[in-house]
Amino acid sequence: MKNIYYQLWSDAILSFRKHNPNRNDWKLTLLTFISWINALNLWIIMLWLKFFKILVLPHIHIAIFPGKLLNDFLSFAIIFALPFFILNYFLIFYNKRYERIISKYSNLKTRFALIYSISIALLAFLSALLYGALQ
Repeated sequence: MKNIYYQLWSDAILSFRKHNPNRNDWKLTLLTFISWINALNLWIIMLWLKFFKILVLPHIHIAIFPGKLLNDFLSFAIIFALPFFILNYFLIFYNKRYERIISKYSNLKTRFALIYSISIALLAFLSALLYGALQ
């Protein structure tokens, strides 16, 4: 049975390297991008759990910068993106695991990374609009 998580990563790596053959920073770029998409996915889940009052977690406020927007962005990045960044690093890039993943999942016919990224970005946008309108 194929693991959809590794299929996503294999498609992302192969597509990025195909369309950007001269970029040497593809590891950090993909790690950041996929981790950010995963963070948005978790944010959507937590937003709707909060809306339906199934699970309401306290808001962690970080006050390092003088503005609210930068503090909220840093808070979001630490709470939602950092765990995925660490998890994705150890599951994909630690000890060059991506080479085994690419060799196992190299013959994909579906563009998992593109479908997942676009659908999560649109769903996050719609969820934010709906949550703001219904709140």
